[in-house]
Amino acid sequence: MKHFKKVISLALVLAMMFTIVACGKSEVNSGVETTSDYTNMEERTIRIGTWYDIYYDSTCSAIEDDPHCIGSIADQMRFDVIKKIEEEYNVKVEYVNLTYDGSKESINTSILAGTPECDIYLVDLTMGVPAALNGLCTDLKTVVEEDADIVSENMILDYLDLGDGKACILKQVLGQNVVEATYPLGFNMQMIEENNLEDPRDLYEKGEWTWDKFIEYSQILTQDTDGDGVNDQYGFAGYANDTFENLMLSNGASIAATSEETLSTAETGEALQFVSDLYNVYGVAAPYVDDADVMRFVYRDGKVGFWPTAAWIHGESDDYDREGTKGSTLEFDTAFVQWPVGPSGDAETNAGKLTAGTYWIIPAGVEDPERVYNVFSALSNWYLGDISVRDDREAMDWWYSITSNKPEIQDENFNTMFAIGSTEQFDLWSSLGVEYDLPSLIDGSSTAAQFQETYKQEVQAALDAYFN
Repeated sequence: MKHFKKVISLALVLAMMFTIVACGKSEVNSGVETTSDYTNMEERTIRIGTWYDIYYDSTCSAIEDDPHCIGSIADQMRFDVIKKIEEEYNVKVEYVNLTYDGSKESINTSILAGTPECDIYLVDLTMGVPAALNGLCTDLKTVVEEDADIVSENMILDYLDLGDGKACILKQVLGQNVVEATYPLGFNMQMIEENNLEDPRDLYEKGEWTWDKFIEYSQILTQDTDGDGVNDQYGFAGYANDTFENLMLSNGASIAATSEETLSTAETGEALQFVSDLYNVYGVAAPYVDDADVMRFVYRDGKVGFWPTAAWIHGESDDYDREGTKGSTLEFDTAFVQWPVGPSGDAETNAGKLTAGTYWIIPAGVEDPERVYNVFSALSNWYLGDISVRDDREAMDWWYSITSNKPEIQDENFNTMFAIGSTEQFDLWSSLGVEYDLPSLIDGSSTAAQFQETYKQEVQAALDAYFN
């Protein structure tokens, strides 16, 4: 695996973003640059604005303060690094849960007013990119030493280059960042076996896992199991946005991956048509309800062969009783496979996921931004350069154990998520404020061509507004 950053022109800022893997080196600098200047400075608190609880900070007195602590070496190291940072930089570190909406409001008001509420903000790209384009972020290239990790080796922190060469949007280099925000295609292993079907993962490895093969499997799995003349088991079920997004990626397509809309392309049209065909031509999809909280969990009744899934989806229902509180699990095993390749797609070049997840910014106007950066670098490097600890199986236990209660399936599912997350494509299609009526494809009230014609100008206008 390798670590790399793609630098693009401003006109193509949304065409591609970096993928962070960074597993090729085993040692990095500690990230703590000791200097007497910090110990002589007045003590201050580095406030880090988030929208969910993060551990550890200076308010924690024991590793058990993190409710998800499992007593691992990684837990202890993340706890111990806080004390070291406090001593080296004469600071206190405090995570502040602002909520998601509160974070956006704080970024857009306090930074704009010149008095940032926090020294560091957790952001997603819908927050971070506009903040950077509007000058609300500190360009770290203007404040750090030339040998600082962020502008040299990028072993602890990387940055998203928007074409202007600035280092404003930061990404921690972690194995977790590869698997997060991945949406593999889940399948019911027992259902596949009971119908004497070859494992879709084997088909993918052989280059035979295509949209046509997926339809073939889905038709076989769509059945009337109780003999009343009505199908009650389906080959597929899923939330329309998840379904379309992954079919789009599997067909080498996009909507808003550049400053010019590509909704109107033939490749995107094929993905839209396939969504419609699942319901209206092949009849292999479970009845649809336009509610993500319903459709993302239909699989749990054991009557669905395939569905768009994610680690967090299984965690939401504690499907395999990871917390040990339910005493029961799903009555079937869940396996992950990459999405089948579309007619215009290519397994070698298709992106596996849209660039997403969590990033960080140091706001413009923050006091002593170099000190803030050094603290954040040290905080991010809790593993003290030992990547084997950072990405250890135990340290990333949640990503494994949430998808199954069988170690061999856990390992395979994690490897699938990692493979998917190792190839990214940036696309603002769902973040432009455009209200797409994807259910109209499902109920047949709109064709793929009509859908493209309806929204292409709206998407382009939104992209124009985004950059301006």
